[in-house]
Amino acid sequence: ESAAEEPRVLCIIQDTTNSKTVNERVTLNLPASTPLKRLFEDVASKVGYVNGTFDLMWGNGDNVIDTTPIDQNSDKTLLDAGFEPGKKNFLHLTDKDGEQPHLVPEESSATDDSAQERFIGPLPREGSVGCSNDYVSQSYSYSSVLSKSETGYVGLVNQAMTCYLNSLLQTLFMTPEFRNALYKWEFEESEEDPVTSIPYQLQRLFVLLQTSKKRAI
Repeated sequence: ESAAEEPRVLCIIQDTTNSKTVNERVTLNLPASTPLKRLFEDVASKVGYVNGTFDLMWGNGDNVIDTTPIDQNSDKTLLDAGFEPGKKNFLHLTDKDGEQPHLVPEESSATDDSAQERFIGPLPREGSVGCSNDYVSQSYSYSSVLSKSETGYVGLVNQAMTCYLNSLLQTLFMTPEFRNALYKWEFEESEEDPVTSIPYQLQRLFVLLQTSKKRAI
């Protein structure tokens, strides 16, 4: 009961260390009794950085209002540290001692990611080109840092003025009749090149939109 009644603190963190993440916001809704060091642990887990390799500073929207880093080793609670329950508390994630945050090594999460992002929809026929790692994007750098949005949905990266196409693809994905019909379609490798097959590539894309843990693919 006391936990349910405890005020909660909404923290909105902006990662300013990378030009590709500066417009993203990470949101944490924590009990007011959470220690500061736990806040750092939760932020590190959320954005995929090694804890202790970044600083958090008070912000106000897009601006830093206090350049003194928050003490990441403190046992002081969020409430005692000046965080306000019921309001948006803006924080900026910044470089520590002039060095960019370290990413959590991929090996530690490789098992999870490969299991979750492996193609689990309509598979190509046995012996056809790739059906596991082929479906895991290794080329997209910053989406691996940002976990899936709280909404549970996965976005599409704008590849230079492709917003109109992304909107169409998301609309088709969110139409169950279309999505299910596409999943039932079988690819015939002997008849078509998988690289240039639009329905085959669309199948792959839809499955990633459905199963990926990334924020965008």
